[in-house]
Amino acid sequence: MESSKIKRYLLGVIFTLMLCPTLSWGATAGLLVDSKSDQAQSFHQHLVRLVPELTISLFSVSELAGNPQVDRWLTIGPKALAKLLATPQIKQPILALFLTPAAAQKIKAQFPNRVFSLLDNTPSLERQLSLIKVLTPHAKRIAVFYSAQVKEQLTDLRVLARRLNFQLLTTQLNDPLNWKRDALKTLKDADLVLALNDSAIYNATNIRSILMRLYRAGRPLVGPDKGYVRAGAVASTYSGVQETLKAITGLLKSDATWPEVISNPYFNVSINAQVARSLNIVVGDAKEVGKAIEGVMP
Repeated sequence: MESSKIKRYLLGVIFTLMLCPTLSWGATAGLLVDSKSDQAQSFHQHLVRLVPELTISLFSVSELAGNPQVDRWLTIGPKALAKLLATPQIKQPILALFLTPAAAQKIKAQFPNRVFSLLDNTPSLERQLSLIKVLTPHAKRIAVFYSAQVKEQLTDLRVLARRLNFQLLTTQLNDPLNWKRDALKTLKDADLVLALNDSAIYNATNIRSILMRLYRAGRPLVGPDKGYVRAGAVASTYSGVQETLKAITGLLKSDATWPEVISNPYFNVSINAQVARSLNIVVGDAKEVGKAIEGVMP
């Protein structure tokens, strides 16, 4: 009699587990990296702890020749992704990490017949505009300087700006080191500048010149990323390692098919308090600012 009860209990447990929308037993994933550096191993260890129900193995590109049997692949950086796409026998879903959208497009052009998904950590325009609303609630006019390569973003940006009662002052900047009269007028008329993820303008060559010009004009720069905040921008939202790990955890625990581009839903805020004080901007704790952003996002 007791044996019969135990059997019914075990069958009930197995049936319940079969109905749960979680990973199937024995599911595996491969994390492909250029080399097994300390950073790569640390990232792998964190991922293993976050998703214990999944077997996650770490591979370097030199170990790919054996065609490891995994259900899904994660890659870090362009070299690892290109190596995986160049291996025709690998057909499993691929999620590319720590790769810019521009770099992803170049790799797609190299391998037009291969498919992969991108976890995009680029700060969204909604978050950046909401950050401006939180830091400078009285600001009305936002300058946006752009190059031809991001011109198509302006339509969506204008819609988002209207929802937050911002007026956009947009000017194409063909030479970031030599501003013409229209760009200087836009800067003068604006309360601050929103930097787009536009490599033709915001890059290592131009960063010092742009920041010095804006600082002399007394105009804060928001974005385009955490690196610019360290250099002298007031603030930016960003998705770093911890936010990437959180996003991957959810993606791996779901059986849903990965779309081509996945915008990272998790973010943090980087603030240059010294620059903010010099421009008379009162800033709070980064975590509190992040919570406030979620409350005003359109």
